[in-house]
Amino acid sequence: MAGHFIGDVDVRWLSNPGPDRVMELTAPFAYVDPSGKHWNVPSGAKIDGASIPQIFWTAFGPPFVGDYRRASVVHDHYCVTRTETDKETHRMFRDACRTGGVPAIKASAMYAAINLGGPHWAGPTMPEALGAPPFVVPQIRAASETDFFDIQKWIEETNPTLDEIDARIEQAGPLVAIPTS
Repeated sequence: MAGHFIGDVDVRWLSNPGPDRVMELTAPFAYVDPSGKHWNVPSGAKIDGASIPQIFWTAFGPPFVGDYRRASVVHDHYCVTRTETDKETHRMFRDACRTGGVPAIKASAMYAAINLGGPHWAGPTMPEALGAPPFVVPQIRAASETDFFDIQKWIEETNPTLDEIDARIEQAGPLVAIPTS
């Protein structure tokens, strides 16, 4: 079964201090992955493309244009809510990129980019009212831009599986807490 999107990305730009790219969904949107799992993004969700590390925008384009635009909306939402694991969320992004028309090798390289430079967290979080810990410290991988370009070249040359990409990324550097300002 192939994945598919439900609805259209319908947003309004918000005027906020800081980056001028925050948008709010004005209608629900969803991605159904190849296994049939629904990744729902409710109306009112705020997205900003920040789950795609800005350093990789030159390689793939900014998150609100092109074939991976819809995938970035869903990925942004789940990187904020963290109701699924980081691994599931990042793999969903790769699948959603493919569904959106991104070629397989490019989608795998994009997956590597968010796995290297995007957020990581320990397991899904639950609302505090349900007894979950109130705070999860998000992490990033201590890897360099050179690490990414080496991995991107390796992906283009060998077309590895996602498990092989994960193993290669593990070698690039440990996870460290995201610094706060």
